[in-house]
Amino acid sequence: MRLKLIAGNLIIVLLVGLGSYLVVRTQLRTELVRELKDGIGDDSELFGRSWRADGARLAEGVSRRAASKSVKTVFTASGDANRRRRAFDAAQEVSRWFGDPARGRSERPHIVTVIDETGRVIARDTDPNRMFKEPLLSQVSVLRGVFKRGGPRYGVWRHDRKLLQIGVAPVRNEEGGIVGALLVGYDLSNGYAQREAKLVGHDLLFITREGIYSTSTSVDVRNALEGALYGEPLDVDTNAALRGKPTLPWTTELLHEAYVGVTARLPMSGNTEAGYVMLARQDKHTELASLADVILWLTLLGFLAVALYGYIIANNIMEPIEHMEDDLLAVINGRSDVRLEVETPELGGLSYRINQLINLYTGVAEEDEEGRAVTSSGGWEAVSVSGSDSTTGESLPSADEKPDPEAAALAAVPEGEYYAQLYADYVAAKRSLGEDASGVPQERFVDRIRGNADHLATKHGARMVRFRVETIGGQVNLKPVVIH
Repeated sequence: MRLKLIAGNLIIVLLVGLGSYLVVRTQLRTELVRELKDGIGDDSELFGRSWRADGARLAEGVSRRAASKSVKTVFTASGDANRRRRAFDAAQEVSRWFGDPARGRSERPHIVTVIDETGRVIARDTDPNRMFKEPLLSQVSVLRGVFKRGGPRYGVWRHDRKLLQIGVAPVRNEEGGIVGALLVGYDLSNGYAQREAKLVGHDLLFITREGIYSTSTSVDVRNALEGALYGEPLDVDTNAALRGKPTLPWTTELLHEAYVGVTARLPMSGNTEAGYVMLARQDKHTELASLADVILWLTLLGFLAVALYGYIIANNIMEPIEHMEDDLLAVINGRSDVRLEVETPELGGLSYRINQLINLYTGVAEEDEEGRAVTSSGGWEAVSVSGSDSTTGESLPSADEKPDPEAAALAAVPEGEYYAQLYADYVAAKRSLGEDASGVPQERFVDRIRGNADHLATKHGARMVRFRVETIGGQVNLKPVVIH
């Protein structure tokens, strides 16, 4: 029974706690994933704007250096050797200028080239002979626009297995005519991807038709993502993104973790198929859902509290019931002197009524609320006689009461004879009603009657209390007679 009382409450606590945890956690994760997918699309557009702004700043810086004296003197030199030397020196000077941290970038450009009016390289930094006379009009899509429109431009160039962000500006003579161009390019390296990733709050990868070029992620994630981007089903979306159609947020599993990403083409990339992937680990952005774990801890505390409280309550209920059961078993086994003694508010009333029932069937008097002896039928009677003379021992009438012959007769019977006759009368009355009195031994009957008599005599200040047997309404009663 104890287990049932405790287990029922514990099951309810577990069901409510675990149910609340699952509902709250699921709803939180669903909402956070939705916000992540919406947010990563917005962040992708934000990176596109940042890329354009960064490219515009690069083009503006190239334009300023293209107007410098060191670059302009390249095109006023006489002879190819002198022109190449000046072009190399100018490229080196421009590289140092861009490498100044005050310009906003901590590293020097990957390439600086001085280009003639035909689109061929005069010289580049680091090596005056490398790329000499290499035609760039067909390679660098923005170069043709620079010569045609005369303004600085930025874009993307795939050169010598490098993916470069470039800025190109025209070089003008004193009359304002375009005599050449200056090109500066930065490698879209892992370091660049990592710096941009910190700004947007997500991992960033630059991709080409062949695969992932650089990344802010770990090598393991990069390799896993490359397999996903260029394999089914994402390969179709990747190819479409490189052609200029950005994807909607997609989800894939990498290294047993869920990731959300967006693929798009790099702005102003011209005829170079280059794009980027913005990637976010889903669990990182749904960590807020772990707040629901508090419900589990509270459930555990509630589980322990209910278990302890249930144990205490179960004991408070079951221990009195077990004592009552033991006492009732003793009564059934013939101990008519045993009575239930339970003082708990919950079971005290029941114990009292059971004791009344036992008295009813044993014919033993019980006390009312004022401590007076009552019969099993609820009646009470006290027949008083006067006290006895100190010398003769005879009962004398009091001033207010007349002597009761029956009471006097009871008082005169010796104690041993009185108890034997009372038990014989009780058994005979029971048998006359067809009841079995064998379960009430004489010794226990006498002990119980003697205890009740002494108690009533003390309670009422009487010399003695004796009982007589009466049969009323088909019930055998023991009616007390108080003798003063």
